[in-house]
Amino acid sequence: MLSWKTLFPLFLLLLSGGLAEEWTEGQIEGDIPISGDVSYARDVSSGQPSGDSAPEALMSFDLEENQPQAVYFGTKEVSFSSYRSMISGANTLWIADGRAWRQYTTCPLGDTVSLVATTPYAGPGDLIEIYPSGSTDTRRYWFSTYSYLRFYGDTPGRHILLFVKDNLPSNAVIIDVTGGRYVPPDYAGLALITVTSGTLRGFDVFVDDTYRYRDVDDGLIDGTISFTVLGNMNHKIAVLKGGYSYVQTRYFAAGRSYTLRI
Repeated sequence: MLSWKTLFPLFLLLLSGGLAEEWTEGQIEGDIPISGDVSYARDVSSGQPSGDSAPEALMSFDLEENQPQAVYFGTKEVSFSSYRSMISGANTLWIADGRAWRQYTTCPLGDTVSLVATTPYAGPGDLIEIYPSGSTDTRRYWFSTYSYLRFYGDTPGRHILLFVKDNLPSNAVIIDVTGGRYVPPDYAGLALITVTSGTLRGFDVFVDDTYRYRDVDDGLIDGTISFTVLGNMNHKIAVLKGGYSYVQTRYFAAGRSYTLRI
């Protein structure tokens, strides 16, 4: 007779064919519940190191799902295919404005701006922000070949940003923050995702093949995981458990709540 250890994976394989997946959407209300700390999926991380001394990893930018139609050098517009042939081997930083990448924009006080950093190889680098006062802030991150960042307009005036990786500086982008009432950016620009199941327990959720969330992260194996992603862009969501697999890439709007029921 086959043991339960042998039969259980077969049961999950049969089970995965009968499960139905459904997304629902609504407004974020109250504090955002988070299941636990995110871990880095090192098997798909392009070699991101582990340990307490490792720099924080930036969110990977899914170029296939969010490829711009045009890139602007000042007022000069070039196609993205032409741009890629021009910058081979360079570190670059861009303002992601819908389907266009730019080097300059304005931002109301307290609002956010989406940035995309590109580099030939994944690795550590320093993001530098020059404030209107002339002071600088340098933060060390782990960059993927395409990384997504958010700028918070917390101080009126001109902000200049660039990054240095492998001793090579990127181009600079300029963001002019205009006056207004500052709103603390606790969850600005984020979308909340909850994955829940009445059948599966102990599953993992991978976001953009980069970040891993586990059912056990909140201390309970209860079939529910909640986490946030950067809003107003596409993300690949993969739910895995034994023989069960669900993968979908979809758009998540900032300030919205999404629930995947399995």
